Amino acid sequence: MVSSGTVTSDLSTFNSNISNYQNSIGDLSSQWKGSSYENLVAKANEFVSEYKAAIDKQMTSFASACSLYAEYVQTKSALASARAAYAQAEAEKDYGSMNQYAALISQYESKLQSLKSQIESALAGASSPSLAASSTTGQSITASTLSYSVTGVVAEAPRKALEYALSMADDNSHGYSQEARRRWGTPDYDCSSLVITCWENAGVPVREAGAGYTGNMRKAFLSTGLFEWIPGNPSVEDLQPGDVLLNENSHTELYLGDGKMVGARHGDADGVPGDSSGNEISVTDLAREWQGILRYTGGNTTTQV
Repeated sequence: MVSSGTVTSDLSTFNSNISNYQNSIGDLSSQWKGSSYENLVAKANEFVSEYKAAIDKQMTSFASACSLYAEYVQTKSALASARAAYAQAEAEKDYGSMNQYAALISQYESKLQSLKSQIESALAGASSPSLAASSTTGQSITASTLSYSVTGVVAEAPRKALEYALSMADDNSHGYSQEARRRWGTPDYDCSSLVITCWENAGVPVREAGAGYTGNMRKAFLSTGLFEWIPGNPSVEDLQPGDVLLNENSHTELYLGDGKMVGARHGDADGVPGDSSGNEISVTDLAREWQGILRYTGGNTTTQV
């Protein structure tokens, strides 16, 4: 993560470079006189003033966002510790400690929400209007998550599925579990129940079609008539946001885009409800060996075998 100190240092360097540029323009006075020179100096100073003001504002806002994000990470870690301590106190039936940790959990959760709003506000101030992009087809989207977002033109159902996955990754009250009583969002998920639930929240009835674990997801998803099966281990160039990465023998995740995937992972499970590490449900680089992908087509599909 870029620190606010780094941004401030970069801003200082930028200001120094601007001063050097202005001095270079001024040095022309000893070599070139006349109305053209005066016009050049005036235009250069006008440009430098406007550009410097815009850069100052954007970089100062970004430095603020960096500082706030560092505080967010610390608070998120403290929340995970408080939840783990609460679970331990609950197991020991230490009701006094449970009340104490419950109050801390509430405090940290409120602080995280406040920090999110402050970070989003700071990042809005750091954005450059000239870099904004738009599209006249499809739906341009941004999921509300601090670290990752879904951007670009993405169909409605995959967009909603990915947004739900990212919301779970950003909420440490949900972690990894294969226990039947916990794996359907009460409060946790395993890899398949998370992907299935993401699509259910997108209005695609894959669970109704029989999807319940990695071994029957392919059959159930295809039976809806809304997906196609593309066999083989895909490269980044083969993938689209929302593609279901599937190994029917072991694991499944959703492809987010830009070489990233989002999912729930057994390797980070610790047996405690919720995400104690912040990594049980998270975004990572594309990895693993996949047997193929399930791609949402909305019914316009020719399934490969």
